[in-house]
Amino acid sequence: MKKIIFFLFIILTFIETPAQFKYGIEAGMNFATIKGNYPQKLSSTTGILIGVNAGYNLFDILQVESGFYLSQKGVTRILFTDIQGIETYNYLEIPINLKYDLPIPEQGKTFIFAGVYGARLISAGVNPDNEGQSSAVNLGEILPATDYGLNFGIGQGFNVSSGMMNIKVEYSRGLSTLDKPYDVIKYGEHFTSDGSKKLNNSVVSVRVGYEF
Repeated sequence: MKKIIFFLFIILTFIETPAQFKYGIEAGMNFATIKGNYPQKLSSTTGILIGVNAGYNLFDILQVESGFYLSQKGVTRILFTDIQGIETYNYLEIPINLKYDLPIPEQGKTFIFAGVYGARLISAGVNPDNEGQSSAVNLGEILPATDYGLNFGIGQGFNVSSGMMNIKVEYSRGLSTLDKPYDVIKYGEHFTSDGSKKLNNSVVSVRVGYEF
């Protein structure tokens, strides 16, 4: 992860081809849940997404893009004895995408993109609703430290001043399982897992950004 961050920093610092190199900021919302063989009902939760990105034009209509984001994922599920909890997973995430501008004659541009991402878990917690009382509990010890997966989406760009405002809708699906072996005591009860469940992050994000 440190090597990837350093590589992106070098790109941002030393590339001197502004016609080919672009950078920007983005912010939006994640609508996140977990997909997999969990025995109980899983519902979605919302989180923030904010970060910076950079792109390099390979051809007139094809670019490679990356970035560095704080991305909140998670799930809403029954914890035990009908107590519902909202779990929030905070990741530092780096995607690498290929972006293709569709040949549609218009002001601005319509584009599609697809690629991969890698993420590092920086914190995770759950807020259970127990008869009106809520207490945050750290989940870091029962979740894997890293996540990776695939993402794809569509967007629309609008010419604004000397830059471009982009609106994107993206779907990302984790390929690494969120289950790992653990044996812990939470809420005064004993929880264990053998790490055999196939549970993956599943996120739809809507974001707005400005490209310089």
